[in-house]
Amino acid sequence: MKSTNDKFKPLFIDYIWYVAETWSAREHNNLNGGMLLFLGWLFAIVIPGGLLIGYYFGPQFAILTLALCFMPSIFCKLRYTANHREALRCHYGKLKHPGRKLTKIILCCIALTIVNLALTQLITSL
Repeated sequence: MKSTNDKFKPLFIDYIWYVAETWSAREHNNLNGGMLLFLGWLFAIVIPGGLLIGYYFGPQFAILTLALCFMPSIFCKLRYTANHREALRCHYGKLKHPGRKLTKIILCCIALTIVNLALTQLITSL
């Protein structure tokens, strides 16, 4: 008999969420999976996208990008149900050094943000 976890294929975003959740449970801090996804989404997508939209279409359209801020929280509510969390726990159960992995993820988000802002500056200067 096949279980529901047999069809489970984790994505990179699941890995990010699970590392942050593991770190949050271990250190008892407020940086959980949803918050990390929100911060990555905000700094890597929404802010550079809002700057570009504001530059080309005006500030009234840039304000519409604020609606995109709610997408990670809705995504987490819909995706990370009890069954999905259990499947992630089974798949990534022996995760070692979540702090190091979380640091790598945060540094990648910072690098992506810097690249996005540099590209935004380059595009707006043309």
